[in-house]
Amino acid sequence: MNTFLALDSFSIMAIVWAVFIVATAIIELQTADLVTIWFTLGGVGALIAALCKQNFWIQISIFLGISVIAIILTRPLAKKLQQKEIIRTNSDKVVGKMAIVTKKIDVDEIGEVKVEGRLWRAINNDGLTFEENEKVLVEAISGTKLIVSKIEEENKEVIL
Repeated sequence: MNTFLALDSFSIMAIVWAVFIVATAIIELQTADLVTIWFTLGGVGALIAALCKQNFWIQISIFLGISVIAIILTRPLAKKLQQKEIIRTNSDKVVGKMAIVTKKIDVDEIGEVKVEGRLWRAINNDGLTFEENEKVLVEAISGTKLIVSKIEEENKEVIL
C-alpha cells in the first residue's frame, strides 16, 4: 500500500508547512537582510495548527496573523539595525569634497585638481570647462580620475 495515500490532509499540510519553514529559513540565512524570518515564524504557527488537526483556513489565518504581527513588531527595529553609516576610508573619502583646479579641465580632456592636499587627474562629464583655481565638487571616482562638477553659488565660500 502506498504510504503517501495513507496520509490524511492534516499530515500532508504538516509536511507542507515544515518544508515551507525550512525553505524560508534557508532563504533568510542566505541573505544579509531580514527577508523571510516573519514568514518562517508564521509557518511555525501554521505547522502547530496542522499538527493539532485544525482545518486549512485556520492554518492560513494563523500563518497570516503571526506573520503580520511579527512584521509590525519587528520591522522598525530591523530597518534601524540595517541602516549602517558608510565610513569612507580610502580614496573614496574625497567623494563629496570640494577641490581646486590646478590644471585646466577642458571638455573631453583630463585636467588636474587638488583635494585634501593631494593632486588628482580630473574630468567633467557635463561638457563644462574649469579654469585654474576654480573650485569644483568631486562627484565620483572613475579608475584613477576624479569626476568633478560645478559648485552651486551658495557653496563657493566653503573652505578646503
